Parts: sequence; C-alpha cells; structure tokens
Amino acid sequence: MFKNSSGRKLIFHCTLLLFIINLPLFGCDTTPTLSAGNVIDNGDGTYYMDISACIGSGGSLDGFDLYFNNDINIVGTTVTEITAPTTGNVATVTVSNGMWLATYNGVDYFDPGGFGIDCIDFGIIVDSNPEGGTICSLGINEDCLGFTQLDEFITCGTIPGPCLPNYFITDNGTIDSDVIPAGQNCNFAPFNDEIIELTVSCDGNFNISLTQDQNLNFPGESWLTVAVGCCSGEIEQISSFGFLDPTITIDTYLTVGTYYIIVDIYSDTFTPGDYILDITSDADVTLVSTSEAGQNQNICTTNTILNGNTPTGNNEIGNWSVVNGGGIFSNPNDPFSGVTNLNNGVNIFQWEISNDCISSTDQVSINVSNNIDLQIPDTLYCLEQIPLIIDGGDNSGEWSVEPSFNVTIDNTNSNNTFANVNAYGDYIFTYSICGEDFSSTTSMQSIEPSITSSSNTYFCLEDFQLNTIINGDPGYWDYEGPYIANFNNITSLSPIISVEGYGTYIFTYYACGTSTNITISMEGQEPTLNGPDEVYCLQTFNVYAEIYGDPGYWSAEGPGSVTFTNSNELNTSVLVDEYGTYILTYNGCGVNNSIIINSVEASPQITLPIDNNLNINCDLSTNLEAVVLGDPGYWVAEGPGNISFSNQNNLNTSVTVDEYGSYDFYYFGCGTESEPVTINFNNIEPQIDTDSDIYCQLSTELNAITESSTGIQWFQNNPQNNSTASFSNPNSSTTQINVSDYGTYEIGFTACGNTIFTEVNFLPVEPYIIAPSFQNCVLNTTLIAYTDDPSGGGPWTQTGGTTGATFSTGNSTMTEVVVPNFGVYEFTYAACDTVSSITIGFECPIEIPNTLTPNGDGNNDLFIIKNLNPEIYSKSYFTVYNRWGLVIYDATNYGINTTWWDGKKTFENETVNDGVYFYVLELFNQLNQQWEEHTGQINIFISNSSSSNENFKDDEFNQIMDK
Repeated sequence: MFKNSSGRKLIFHCTLLLFIINLPLFGCDTTPTLSAGNVIDNGDGTYYMDISACIGSGGSLDGFDLYFNNDINIVGTTVTEITAPTTGNVATVTVSNGMWLATYNGVDYFDPGGFGIDCIDFGIIVDSNPEGGTICSLGINEDCLGFTQLDEFITCGTIPGPCLPNYFITDNGTIDSDVIPAGQNCNFAPFNDEIIELTVSCDGNFNISLTQDQNLNFPGESWLTVAVGCCSGEIEQISSFGFLDPTITIDTYLTVGTYYIIVDIYSDTFTPGDYILDITSDADVTLVSTSEAGQNQNICTTNTILNGNTPTGNNEIGNWSVVNGGGIFSNPNDPFSGVTNLNNGVNIFQWEISNDCISSTDQVSINVSNNIDLQIPDTLYCLEQIPLIIDGGDNSGEWSVEPSFNVTIDNTNSNNTFANVNAYGDYIFTYSICGEDFSSTTSMQSIEPSITSSSNTYFCLEDFQLNTIINGDPGYWDYEGPYIANFNNITSLSPIISVEGYGTYIFTYYACGTSTNITISMEGQEPTLNGPDEVYCLQTFNVYAEIYGDPGYWSAEGPGSVTFTNSNELNTSVLVDEYGTYILTYNGCGVNNSIIINSVEASPQITLPIDNNLNINCDLSTNLEAVVLGDPGYWVAEGPGNISFSNQNNLNTSVTVDEYGSYDFYYFGCGTESEPVTINFNNIEPQIDTDSDIYCQLSTELNAITESSTGIQWFQNNPQNNSTASFSNPNSSTTQINVSDYGTYEIGFTACGNTIFTEVNFLPVEPYIIAPSFQNCVLNTTLIAYTDDPSGGGPWTQTGGTTGATFSTGNSTMTEVVVPNFGVYEFTYAACDTVSSITIGFECPIEIPNTLTPNGDGNNDLFIIKNLNPEIYSKSYFTVYNRWGLVIYDATNYGINTTWWDGKKTFENETVNDGVYFYVLELFNQLNQQWEEHTGQINIFISNSSSSNENFKDDEFNQIMDK
C-alpha cells in the first residue's frame, strides 16, 4: 500500500523538479518523515501497524532506529533486513529492549536524494495499542546535523487514533466539507483527510468524484482512495497536483457491502482544504412494495385461498414459501394462490415481494382443525383432577360435560384444560368444533386406602406411626380400644399415635368413599437389669435397668437399710449399711424384674512395701500403703522399739522407729486384718575409701561408703604432736581434709550407728633431678626436676663450685644452667618441703702426651697430662714400664698434687734411656665414683742418638700387663 503511494509521490516531485532544476542546492533537506497506520489488534495483547520511513535528502550514516516516547515497546517486525532504494545497501534489522534497529556497517546507508525517494515500507508489532501515540527515530537523518547545528535530529510521526468516519452515505450522495478541521487520520497520503463511510445496498457501477471547490485558481495536491476498511484495505487510489486538474474521479464496480472513501488534500495557510465529494450509481435502489401476507385463518379443511398483496413496482415479483407445517401452492407467484394438503394444526406461509436489490416479507398462519383427538383418562380415582387435552384444533372449540352438576371445567375453550368433580360416577366430556362433537367417558371410582405400620405390636406405651396410601380425596382417622389414643394430626396420612394404656386397639381410616382398619397391640415388657453379684466392705455400687419405655422405680429387701441415689432413675447408685443378701427390684413397663446382690467382707492388702520382708539399711523410717474395698480402719505394729505413725487411720502413712531391728505391720479394715509385712531396719557398717599415703600435700579428699544419708560425722582421733585436721564438710560422705603438718593422722567416720577408723600418712618426697654428671668441653647443661609438689617447687640454686652459675628459668622444673668455668658444680632444687642436689663436672677429657724429651731445655721436659682436674679426679696412680715389664716409675696422686714425671727412674733417680715405654694411669672420678684406666706408649728422646730400645711389637703391652 505504501509503496504505491510513494510511487505516486514521485510523479509530483519529478514535476516539481522542473521548476527548481536550475536552482543550486544549499544546506541539507531536513524533512525526513515517519508515517504509521493500519493498526490491527492481533487478539493476544499485541498490535500490528504499517510503517513508512522516508529519509529525506540528508541521508543516514549507518542506518536508523525506531522507538516510542511512552511505555509502548516494539516486540517484533515483518523484516530481517531492509534495502536503501537509492544505494541498494542492505541493513540488518533487529528488535531489542523495545526498539527497532536497522544497522549498516558500511559508509552511508542512505545517500542524499529527492524528497520521498528514499522511503522504506515494513510492518512492526508492539505490546499495546499504539493508536494516538508517537513513534520517533534518532538516526533517520543524522547526516544533516552539520547543517542544522543540532546535537540530535529526532524525527517523529503521530499514529492515527481509532478510525472513525466523518460522514455516512448510502448508495448515492454528496459531501461538501473541509479536511482541515479533521486533521490527518489515515496514512494513504501525508495530508489532512476526511473519511466517508459508503453503504452499498445494491450492486452497481459507482462514480466517485472529488473537486476542490475553493481553490480553482491554484488548488493543492489531492488524493482520493476507495478502501474496504477504515484507513486500510485499499481498492483503488488516484491523486492530482491540483493546479493541473482540480477534479479527480474514480469509476468502480461495487457489490453490496460497506466501503470507505478517504479524501486527502494538501492544505496550509494559503491553500484551503475545501472539497465536494459526489457519489452516484447506476443501481436501482428504489424501495420495494411492503409485503402483506393477509389475515391468519382457522379452518376445518386441508385447503384454502391465500390473500397476499399485489406488487406495485415495475421490477417487483412476489413469491410464497412454506415456513412451518406443509401445503402445495397452486401458483407460488400469485398473491391469491390456493394451497392444498395442509397439515393438521398450525401452518405458516411467507409472502415475499422483491426487486433486483431489496425485498420485503410477511407471514400468515393457517390453523387446520379437521382431525380432533381427545386425550382423557378412562378411569380416575378418589376425585382426582381430570385432564382434558385435545390433539388438533386451535382453541376455537368448546367443552361440555354430562351430568353437568358436581363438575367444573377450568377453561371450556382451551385445548389443554382440566375438570374437577366432587362426586363419584361416570362423566361424558364433549368437545365441539367445526360443527362436529367429539366425546369421551371418564369413570371416577373409589379405592380402599391401604394402612401400614412398622409393627402390629408395640411395647411400653411407646409412640408409633401409621401410614396410609390414597390417590386422592383424603379423609380422617378413628379408633377403638381400652384406653385413650392420641393423634398428633387426625387427618394426616402418617399420624404419630400414643396410647395411655396396654391392650388391643383398632384404628380406621375413612377416605375415597370407603374405609380400612389396622389392629395394634400395646404390650408390657420385662425390664433388663444389671448390677454386681457381690459388693465388698459396704461400698457404694451401681444398678442399671434397661426398658423400652414407660419407666418406673426401684425397691429393695435385705438385712440392712438400702439407700438409692434416685429410685426413679433407670441407673442409680446404692448404699447398704449391713453385710448380707439384698433383693433389688425394678418396676416398669407394666411388669417388674429383680436382681440379688451380696454385701460381703474382704481382707485389706498392704501394697507398700511390695516385699513382705523388706530390708531398710541405715534408716529408721519408711512409708506404708494399704488398699481396702471399703470400711477403712487403722494400722498396728510390733517390734523392739517405739513405733510412730504419721497418720495411723489413713491408708497411706509414714512410720518411724527408734531402734534398729525387725518389725511386723498390720492393717485392720473391712471387718478384718491384712497379712503382716516384716520390715528389717539394719545398721550397716560404713567403709572409708581413700589413699593411705599422700605426698607433698597437706590436704586430700576422703570418701565413705555408707547407705545412710543422715547422722554422718568425720573427725580426727588421737591427735599427735599438736597436729590438727579440719574437714570441709564433716557431715557428708565426701569431704576434704586439711592437716597442719606432715605426719600420720587417724581419721574417724560415724554413720548408720557405727564408727570406723583409718590412718592417712601425709609425706614429703624429695624431687628427682635428671642431668648429666659430666659435660664434655661445654659450660652449660639442662636440669630437669620431677616432683609431686602441686606448686611445682623451686627455685634452682648453686650450692657448689665456682660461684656465678646462671639459670634460664630458676623457678621452673626445667631450666638451662651456664657455669663460669670448667670444674665441679653442685645444683639444688627445693620442692615438697625438701631439697635434692646433683653434682656435674664441666671439663674437657684428659689429654695424655705420647712423647717426652727430658733434656733440660725447658720444652717438653715434664710428662704433663692436660685437664687432670683435681675437682673431678680425687685419686691417681701413674706407672711406667720398660719393654721387659719392669716398673721404672710410679707415683700416687700423680698430677693431682701438681707433680709431673721428669723422665727419671723412681728408685735410682737417673734419667731413662731413649726408647719406647709403656704407661698405666688410674684415676678415680669422684663425680661418678668410679675408677678410670688409661694406657699407652711414651716415646722418650734425650739426645739425637738412636735408641737401642725398639718400639713395642704387637701385643707386647698385653704381655707386660699380664706379668
């Protein structure tokens, strides 16, 4: 639709260019347009609409967008790409976030062109009705921004509102109007327009002529469109530039229906929008004669003459047709046609007068009553209503009846009525119509009513119901019997009846001209009784009576008095005051019944204690409990001590005795005593559970094992050396004891009537020190003390050796000690009110030389043993042997007394010869209290001469030592 309009626009613009072809173009044509129309409701909440986007001459750099300036969102489109008409460039179309986007990735999507040349037509789908809204584009003419000095060039178009005609014409007519007040409604042309709705009542050739009557000198551009829809469905369209032809005409053939003529005229301040629209047709639309089918007929034959009116128009014809019933027309086009073979009952015929375009109809009813059938029952009962029904006829006949008395007919002229009679017998009903009589006889007869009851025998004066069935003419009840009978409704078909005495009754129901009866017997019934066979201890008991009705009362016989809670109740409580046999009788429902109940004794039972021989340890009280069915009594007991009950006359009581031993308890009640229970109150010796030796502490926990919870006492027995002991909780089986000094304490514990003793030794224990006895060439070591002292003990102190030793953590059981010099040191640790010491030697191992040059030069003249510390070694023996095993030198406390061997023999005091000698050095290590032995060779060189004493051979040392 829009492509055609764009093409027609091109004709105008090409012509217009003839006037401006020689004019230079300056600036940018910023006249893009957005046109929207043909809004269609899709029925699912969305709407379709046509879009025509004309880019103008400015061009678009990379495509353009479409959006609404309200809450309407674009949700779909009919195209996936669009092609620019002048360049052939293809842009991709997408819909996103409620916007329509045409994107081109080349240079310019549109090149500049003449107005209306670059137009693209497509459809979009939106999510709500867009009519009256505004659709816009931000990029449709963005290349013009440089010419307009604008940051944004937004083009918008208004969507027409709902399409509403301005005028209405049927077949032919003339409109003289102006498009300016109407504004733009449709998008067939971009001008103000008016809409004329044309109703075509007859097919024909139509001439539609549009003339601009006020612009004959220089009229504006005009468009004339014929469409099947309001603003949509174009059938034919024509346009004119006005100054060339102020009148444009469409000649077209239109069939019966509704069409829309849209008049578009360019108008502005200088160009009015006045026009004359003239519509003519060659169709014959003159009115047809009004059809008249004649008066309705009631006849008794199957044929008749119809009486329609004669058509008066030149092209009019008439025609009869059957609407309901049946019949054969002698001439269906004759308004006075005869009709035969009519159906019995109602027949409806239609008379239609028509020309080429229109018609008129009317109907007539022919009611045939030539076959009457009376539908009346032959026999009815109990004066019930008599239906009078006729098959055929038209309510034009009349009813009558013989005999005519005691009977009334509701409507004597109705085909469907009824009669009421008030006497039994035969009645003849006659229906007269069309000179004929149709009769039927009905017999009104009586029927004996039937009486039923759920039973013929009832009991205990209970109410009962009688039921009777009768077709009509209801009556009443009567009776015969020994006592009065009461009806809740004596005329009811189902009365409720109560009689006031026992016996046989005859009940009679009178109705429908006759009567019937039923015999009912009201009888007595022995009550059903229930109660205990025996009751104990004069206790209250219940008796129960079950009776169908007519309740009575209780009575009793027996050795004592009998008291009923309510002797007139079916269920009651009973109390007797003597033991023996009682007869209880219930009198009701005309008879009585009895039960026998024995009131007997029963021994009470002691239920607490459960055991008949109970042992209770370390307690002189307990609880007693007895059960007795009734007639409660009191408690008694026997035993070695005094007995006290908290409540001697109560079934539940507590009891206390003042001596341990065995006691027997009895309960008296219900006229006798219970079996005894024996309770043994035992005093069990307690036990003390605690450690006998407690180290490094002056307190400990004492625990006693006892079954007593009272009378508990801890105490110190026979205190020694002014020592004292105290108890945190002396009256509890568990307590804390605190003593004043270390030593042995005798502790006593009293419970359950017994006292026991135990001894607890509180002992100090020296700490145990772990450390090396010798440290080789280092001046530090680790000291560890183990102690049972809860406080940990301490501090560490130096008690021997060169002063100045330091401890890393003097108050800890583990410390690092550093001494100032090599030597023997003693360290002490205090804990548990005592101390422990350890002696440690700090020294390097002795170094024994293997050469000696006793030549008096002051160098190596003495056999000096390094690190022979007299603080570590308290004794020494040094012996030198020659190779033959002879002792040449020996000394006691060698080196300890600072005396060293100078190479001379012990006995001859002369220097030994050069050679190899063997030595034995024995040392007593006072740190570990052990002897140490060191052996080896000594090479003695006095001069540079060689020695005749060769080196020891293998195993010579051992041989010497063996000697």
